Amino acid sequence: MRLLAAVPLALLAFAAPARAEGYDDFVNVSEAGLKPFAKDIGGLLGAASNHTARSLGFSGFDMGFRSAVQLKPSSGNGVLPSKKAFGFNYFQAEIGMPYRIDGFVRAGGDDGLVISAAGLRYGLRAISDQPYYMHAMLEAFGSLAAHKHFYAKHFASNLRLSMNLKFAALYAGAGFDNTALTVQNSNFGLADKRVTASEPRYFAGLKKKIRYGYFSAGWAETHGRNMLEGALGLRF
Repeated sequence: MRLLAAVPLALLAFAAPARAEGYDDFVNVSEAGLKPFAKDIGGLLGAASNHTARSLGFSGFDMGFRSAVQLKPSSGNGVLPSKKAFGFNYFQAEIGMPYRIDGFVRAGGDDGLVISAAGLRYGLRAISDQPYYMHAMLEAFGSLAAHKHFYAKHFASNLRLSMNLKFAALYAGAGFDNTALTVQNSNFGLADKRVTASEPRYFAGLKKKIRYGYFSAGWAETHGRNMLEGALGLRF
């Protein structure tokens, strides 16, 4: 159990040094490199939004850290170092509302990139903590990522399933990321150039609850790239 508990901590520690060193080099990106970069940014913006499909319930509360790490950039992404992991850390706060609706906000980023996001979730099934009960949830949220050389508007939707087991809760699902990237500064005359990227995303993982605390660890795949997800927080 101690080994399991170390997994999300390792993820969070890994994401911090795995910084996307090179956002300042965005001014040297070619036009062909914009879309691969938008795909990589969009996948990270859509990842690690939740750890189960169970609604919080009215007046429920969740706060904690989320981490998303892509193991290497897409082919053609000339902004980020080749074959080097990179990712974002977020702080996220959630609140439960009536009718199995949850609202959440989060903020984070790295290397001069500032990210803010907000969204809603809707639980498709009644809330239950009985073993082997299957929850289902729809999620939708938007993010804004701003850097001095570019900014990105992102929208994500997810269908998430989870099942309570005796030792943990397992989750899996599929999502869709739409990212619009706009160049602000460029050494190659690309200022105000805008590209869009739309990609499906698939994910799975587990969450372990310890009293009011929890941790989770998971895997995701999008545009042919693997990502790791992690979470650590408190849930009431």
